[in-house]
Amino acid sequence: MWVMLPYIIFLNMLVFGSCIFGSVALFAKSFFYTGVFMFLVYFLFGLVAILIQKRFSTAGELFKRIAIMLPVFYLMNCIAISALFYLHDKLKLLPCSPKADMLLWSIVYGCLMSTIITFINEGVANWEAWKASITETEKIKNVYQRSKVLGLKGQINPHFLFNCFNTLSGLIQEDESKAEIFLDEMTKVHRYLLRSDDELLVSLDMEIKFAASYLYLAKERFGDAINTFITIEPDAMESRLPPLSMQVILENIIYTNALSKTNPLSISISSTADNELMVVNTLHEKIVVQNYEVDDGLDNLLNKYRILNARNIVIDEKEGKRILLLPLFTKKEGAA
Repeated sequence: MWVMLPYIIFLNMLVFGSCIFGSVALFAKSFFYTGVFMFLVYFLFGLVAILIQKRFSTAGELFKRIAIMLPVFYLMNCIAISALFYLHDKLKLLPCSPKADMLLWSIVYGCLMSTIITFINEGVANWEAWKASITETEKIKNVYQRSKVLGLKGQINPHFLFNCFNTLSGLIQEDESKAEIFLDEMTKVHRYLLRSDDELLVSLDMEIKFAASYLYLAKERFGDAINTFITIEPDAMESRLPPLSMQVILENIIYTNALSKTNPLSISISSTADNELMVVNTLHEKIVVQNYEVDDGLDNLLNKYRILNARNIVIDEKEGKRILLLPLFTKKEGAA
């Protein structure tokens, strides 16, 4: 409004000259007629702008968007201003006649105003987008900081460490070669936990190697009470996902389900044709879960995906199984 009001007044001065200042009523009528016409015209301008913005919507296409908009708007101004002169001349809505010699100047003025309004609109839109991106960046930082805290808790979890060392102690007495392998896998798990969470996204290959080591430790601890299967297509290994995703998912499965040799817990990890990681586990849920942070970690992972504007994680429980579908990012998306 604050742009259009002075715009219409000055445009009327170009079209009719000082004639419109003959009386307040005449000035009001000229403003009303031209105003209605130009608001309709700029409604069409807005529709065109929206179509162009949808076609070239990214921040990197700003100058391409403007380069397309301006010539289109200049053509529309030529038509609109010429139509304004024609209608006022034929309909005789005012006692003042439009000045034919001012048509070109009126078109130039309309094009100039379209240029200014376009840059103002694009500037405001990009300013809002920049503020939104800053807000989203802060949200991502907060979520990832929370993820790091949760990951650190997982690293120094006394129950986890105690169970690992207890299993290692038993293996040393029973089979030194197995104990050496167990210690190597335990080292891999902790090495990955210590270094990976500084990155926004990591390769699926890294996460699967971590999962294999983590599940090896669990298998040595629980024996036949847990069965694990990992089947990943080689092409999927370069896909990306948030770090420590597998730690969160596997901890949630193991700590919320009861394990027994008579009814073993089955965990299957595989890739899908839709660029997703599918984790399927049988359900033997505990009545009481002692480690309450496992659900907190899964909630945090869900928040990561929401903030990254990715497809949501899908969790479905049916027929005694829980199916978790974790969307994967392409390598290009990870780089972006």
